[in-house]
Parts: sequence; structure tokens; C-alpha cells
Amino acid sequence: MSSPVTIPESVSLAIHALAKLAASNGEHVVLSDLLIRPGSAHHLSKVLQKLTHAGIITSRRGHGGGFTLAVHPSDIRLMDVWIALEGPFVTSICPYSWQGCELPSCVFGTAIEDASNIFRKYFTDHTVADLGRLFEGE
Repeated sequence: MSSPVTIPESVSLAIHALAKLAASNGEHVVLSDLLIRPGSAHHLSKVLQKLTHAGIITSRRGHGGGFTLAVHPSDIRLMDVWIALEGPFVTSICPYSWQGCELPSCVFGTAIEDASNIFRKYFTDHTVADLGRLFEGE
């Protein structure tokens, strides 16, 4: 299934895992419990490694180990996660605008830019704490 709006898989994996970590109340959570099925544990592991290097989460090996948030979930904006994994958020424009498109205005109008700005605002305004609240009542 195709979607006009694409979130990088790394960001999607991270946000789902961080929601579970936020809901864990500081308890360590093992990789298999953070995995979205059917997902790749290897890919999630690489994503979590990047988040560890960015200081967003911590990891501990061995019995009683796993992952936990390195800072309070309200201090982690979703944009911080995006930047840690994908680099700066770039407002999307038509992919052909720099490749010689000769139309005087974009055939998509401002729809692509508008959608990017909506996502920029959402990722800037929401935190991991907001995600953790999705698990309340379970």
C-alpha cells in the first residue's frame, strides 16, 4: 500500500519503542518487547543504538538489562528523535523541482510543503511523554 506521506522506518520504529519505554516507568525493557511484529530485531537494534549515542536512551546488558529512557520523556521532542536518526528535518517539495521541471508552478501546488509543515509542527510540539500516555489504562 502506498502513502503520499512517508515516515522513515527508523523513525517509526523509534517512536513506537519510545512510547513503550515512556510507559515502563523507568523499568528496563528488553529488545523483544520493543519490537513491532513482524519487524526486524536487527533493524530495531541499530535504531536503538543510534538513540543511545544521541543520549535519548540507555542500555544495559545481561540479566535485568534492556533499554530505558536516559532523560525524562517530557524532555524528548519527537523532532529530537527525527534529527538523531535522519538528520535535519527538510520541508518536502516536489522531487522534480531541482531536476529540470519546466512548469511555472508546481502541479501539486503547496500540498507537499503544507503536509511537511504539519509534520514539522507535530514533531516539534509533541514529546515522548505524550506517547507514553497512549498506554494509560492498559
